[in-house]
Amino acid sequence: MFKPTCPSKLSVALALAFASVAMPAYTADSHDHADDSGAVLSIVVPYANEGQLAFATKLLDHPYVDQKKMEIHAEVAPAEMEALKAAGLSPVINEAETARIQHFIQSRAQDVKSGGIARALGVAKPSSIANGVHSCYRTVEQIYQTYDELAAKYPKLVKIKTLGKSWMGEKQVIPAVGTSVPDNSMSSFANLLIKYLPPSIVTRFNLSLFPVDPSPIKAIVVGNFEKQDAQSEAPPNMVWTGGIHAREYAPQEVGMKFIEWLLANYDTDANARMMVDTNRYHFIVHNPDGRKLAEQDISARQRRNLNYETAACTTVNNQGVPNTLSSGVDLNRNYPFGWATGGAGGSDGNVCGDTYRGIAPASEPETKAVLNYIRGNWNQAACKWEGGALPDGRPKSTTYCNPENRDNNGTGELDWKTGASDEYGGGVFIDLHSNARAVLWPWGVERAENDFNTHTPNNKGMAVIAQRLAYHNNYSSQQLLSYNTEGTTKDAAYGYLGAPAYTVEMGRSFYEDCGVFERETYPENFNGFHYLSRVLHRVYKLPFGPDTVNVMMGASSVQAGNKVTVTATVDDNRYRYSNAGQSTIKPPPYPVVYNITGAKAYVDKLPWEPGAVGVELTLSTSSQARSDFPDATKTATGEINTAGLTPGRHMVYVQGTNADGKPGAVSAAFLDVTAAPADADDGDSGGGALGWFDLAAMAAGLAALAGLRRRRNH
Repeated sequence: MFKPTCPSKLSVALALAFASVAMPAYTADSHDHADDSGAVLSIVVPYANEGQLAFATKLLDHPYVDQKKMEIHAEVAPAEMEALKAAGLSPVINEAETARIQHFIQSRAQDVKSGGIARALGVAKPSSIANGVHSCYRTVEQIYQTYDELAAKYPKLVKIKTLGKSWMGEKQVIPAVGTSVPDNSMSSFANLLIKYLPPSIVTRFNLSLFPVDPSPIKAIVVGNFEKQDAQSEAPPNMVWTGGIHAREYAPQEVGMKFIEWLLANYDTDANARMMVDTNRYHFIVHNPDGRKLAEQDISARQRRNLNYETAACTTVNNQGVPNTLSSGVDLNRNYPFGWATGGAGGSDGNVCGDTYRGIAPASEPETKAVLNYIRGNWNQAACKWEGGALPDGRPKSTTYCNPENRDNNGTGELDWKTGASDEYGGGVFIDLHSNARAVLWPWGVERAENDFNTHTPNNKGMAVIAQRLAYHNNYSSQQLLSYNTEGTTKDAAYGYLGAPAYTVEMGRSFYEDCGVFERETYPENFNGFHYLSRVLHRVYKLPFGPDTVNVMMGASSVQAGNKVTVTATVDDNRYRYSNAGQSTIKPPPYPVVYNITGAKAYVDKLPWEPGAVGVELTLSTSSQARSDFPDATKTATGEINTAGLTPGRHMVYVQGTNADGKPGAVSAAFLDVTAAPADADDGDSGGGALGWFDLAAMAAGLAALAGLRRRRNH
């Protein structure tokens, strides 16, 4: 076991005391993720009260809490298991899941040794894991190659942006051409590892699998740019960051697969077309350096970036072998809004802690690159951020008119109390993580200066969005994961811009096999992001209205001038509510289910676009309605008159309204219109080709003549 030269998250957590339960004193003699044996245990921890829950969730990384069963599910190192026992808890090993995780880790090591893991170069696109069990997770290079392939295939719908260098990228120094004795010690990713890591640790990696040049932070942007740029109102944006914690494999893959679905189905799925035409999607790989180590690290525990200088943490094992793999900054504690400004354990100032926040707010190049991309540049005269992926919707008074959103009157306190307008049309920010199956939103920490209130001024809107999202991905919507977080991506996105911001904790394991990922994790989150895409236009308002799904036309195509039936399901019952998880946190507002009172269909214009004309639909009983709220789910049916529609493909949008007067999410269907027949009398008495009426009459006459002949022959 490794002994840290400074206290770990484990030892710090053990020092905390909770009023509701007495915890015994305990001194950790090991670093919780520095064990090179690769031992990882899947455990279930029953808890009896809130004190035990608070203790365990502060100690463990991304646990899943089953509030009904009063159980905590987590993946831990042996030292964490012993710490739980020493605290009087009774963790139980899930033997089957532990065996699966060990197989995951061992297969990674075997694939590295055999050369099965390889960088994507040119035509060959090997998987990050060669044995097929984990082939669904692409390497950083494969993700960026996918970016380029999509940009080449869909040039009008895809752009690639380089946001900045990673920590390793900033440290890279390539000797000038013609240098007589070049110093190559910092010229490549592998050489930088050799420079900063002890030889005994470097041998754990196949250096040939690392990129020569450290990968930068990149974004893929998807949208119908030509159409959107011609409109007066800027499109709403969905901004994802994935892989901020390197060992979390599923998040990056979920984001990429949703982007691929949007593009692949643009011509065949009406909702995909509506989403790409209406919204812009930005998917960012946040921590490429850390991910490269996680792709090979046999213990698969890499979390932070690779800052081996100001965030160096050296540990020594029982044989006296040093290790600095535990170094780095937790990028999700390095964001400046709320960085180290108080609270109760929202981040770690200890360089060896898992949640080490760095030496200063936004000290890390990865943080700077993503933050600058999201919020843009500060305009002091206008007192707002401009040019970012998300617009600034949080009004700044003269008191807070500065880029840090701090009180100008001497206190320097952050503005915790000003909200964005419900008309905010900028979109949403989502940081994708594994594996607690939860949807979380700001604020992530209790602070004295904010009256220990975790609720934001837009809490009701953000809570309803989370509750709608949780219905679709089947997760909990609980604001916090039973422990505080500060300096996070979501608090910054909301704190600076007023954009609704979330951490989505997906899946059940850091080490999720592809069967579970493809059967459960991706489909669940696909459903959630599909819904969210349909309310982005006014994301603080539309979730208060019903969801509309299954829009269908009565015919695959219709002749111009005829009528065609449209049907849809309008449902206001699609919420999933969860408690806050601890009594010190104010619970989120409980959603109110309303009856459906109306629905309209629109052709070629969304309900909010100028000139949109709605066709009233008739409501009837739905087979999907619940017995306790039968009128909260309805089938909507009506007719669309195609007179005046040009031949070709048209869009039909349906939106429902509830008894609270709130319109909700929009869904779409294609309507293919064919040309009407030419006029029977074209006014030409001369010769020439026969018209359709002449041909029809001739056919009828020939048929009658043939029938007469048959009768005569009998």
